[in-house]
Amino acid sequence: MLAAALGASLALNLVLGGQLWWRPAGAEHRGRGLDRLVGRIEATLPATDRPRFRAVIEGERDRYAAELAAMRAAGRAVDAAIARDPFDPEALRGALGDWSARWSDFNAAFAGTMVQALEAVSPAGRAQIAAARRHDR
Repeated sequence: MLAAALGASLALNLVLGGQLWWRPAGAEHRGRGLDRLVGRIEATLPATDRPRFRAVIEGERDRYAAELAAMRAAGRAVDAAIARDPFDPEALRGALGDWSARWSDFNAAFAGTMVQALEAVSPAGRAQIAAARRHDR
C-alpha cells in the first residue's frame, strides 16, 4: 500500500514538473522552463499587450528569484538521484519530496507576479490566454 502511494506521488510530481519543463516539438520559445512558459503565454497575447506583460514579469523577478533558484537546484538533485549508480530509490524519493516542496514555494511566489502581469494586459489579451488554456487541456 505504501509503495503504491509513493509510486502515485512520484508519477504526480513528474507530470506536474513536466508541465513546466516540457516544450512541444517545433515550439519557438527557447530557454529554461519558466522562460518557455512565459514565452508561450506572451506569444498568445496581442502584440500591444506583450511589452506590458513582459515588463511585469521582469520587474517582479526579485519576488520569485530565490524560490526559482531553489526549485532548479532541487531539480538537479532529482536528476542526480535518477542517474545514480547503483540506483537508490530512497534517495530519489527524498529528492522528489524536496523538489515538490520547492515547486510549491516557487508556485506561491510566482502566482502574485502572474496576477499582476495579467492585470497589466487588455481584456482581449486575458481572453486569448483563457482560450489557449482551454485548448491545452
